[in-house]
Amino acid sequence: PSSRSKIWDAFTNPGDVVTVAYGYRWRKHFGRDQLQLLIDLLRNEPGSRHGVIVTWDPSQDGLSLAKKKNVPCPYTFTVNIIGGRLHLHNIVRSNDVILGVPFDVLGFALLQCLLAQELGVRPGIYSHSISNAHIYDSHFEAAKELMSRKNNHKKITLELPENAFKEIEKRNRNVVDAIIENLTKQYEPSQAIAGIKIVPY
Repeated sequence: PSSRSKIWDAFTNPGDVVTVAYGYRWRKHFGRDQLQLLIDLLRNEPGSRHGVIVTWDPSQDGLSLAKKKNVPCPYTFTVNIIGGRLHLHNIVRSNDVILGVPFDVLGFALLQCLLAQELGVRPGIYSHSISNAHIYDSHFEAAKELMSRKNNHKKITLELPENAFKEIEKRNRNVVDAIIENLTKQYEPSQAIAGIKIVPY
């Protein structure tokens, strides 16, 4: 089965899925592999303050340019190693609180843990800054339901396989499956809230 969520399909145009994906922007779009350069930088200079990854392309995204379905919401993030811990600060121009925020926080926190393991340090603080946080009208009832619930979720501990970052780069599906299985075994979701759909813009 596919591991890709289909809720984001409304944001894509045929032919442009890859070029606007975060991974493509980080690793190919600007003519250099930002993630690998980040790892090399922090391995050689752990105290560097130059660990900045950019997703937003001023030549293609926003302002008066042609409107696209898919424009990066998390447009940059910084990575710093302080006191032996790797901290990641994600900066987001626009975030749908009901669907976008949970996906982004989980995804970037996982990336933070992968980078920390690769660099031989512990994960530190994950910070998530949103310029425009919003709840769509169609999500109001879901938001009310969420607010009425108590958070009884147990703590989840992420256990990464050895050399997870490198193995994922090699497209080792077993490593991805092991991470998903580790999280799925611990996660006890509350009753699903039906009818929440992504809102394209």
